[in-house]
Amino acid sequence: MKLVRFGPSGDERPGIFDASGTVRDASSLVRDWSGSALEASSLSEISRADLSRLPEAPPASRLGSPIAAPGKILCVGLNYADHAEETGFELPQEPLVFFKSPTALSGPFDAIVIPATANAVDWEVELAVVMGGVARNVRPEDAALFIAGLAVANDVTDRHWQFERGGQWSKAKSADTFAPLGPWLVTLDELPASLDLRAC
Repeated sequence: MKLVRFGPSGDERPGIFDASGTVRDASSLVRDWSGSALEASSLSEISRADLSRLPEAPPASRLGSPIAAPGKILCVGLNYADHAEETGFELPQEPLVFFKSPTALSGPFDAIVIPATANAVDWEVELAVVMGGVARNVRPEDAALFIAGLAVANDVTDRHWQFERGGQWSKAKSADTFAPLGPWLVTLDELPASLDLRAC
């Protein structure tokens, strides 16, 4: 399935693409794309619904982030070897983990608001893995059971704050709107054989 959220910022409704590519209003099936609605059992039940009976979303509706604000946005830095080499970093022996504030989440086509103190803003396209439900102490072989789907993410960063203001990555990456996501969340059953990432 391809899950979206449509409507004005702050007043989005959950949507889902039908077989013809039309966005349908899924608010009769789910309150929002967040929390337990993204668990495997909920998504499986929704996948069996007759989407043709759902109302169509208004034409040209704004698409917001395909998920509502998550509890946390966990990121892995230097996850592409060629990018690590390009930036002059050595490949880490352990994952370089940092967080982005949930308030950084925004729609894929929304304006990115540059803070007044920023002077070296950059961006990178990333693959976002959205977890569905609570996952603690999960064995690697069971990890896919907790994945709700994948989405395109834009990792916006102020490089000045990242490299010249103490080396704390989160503060350089957490400004409001610095994490555009979407336009949709694709469940694992609908993933293509290969992925070609492009920022919107």
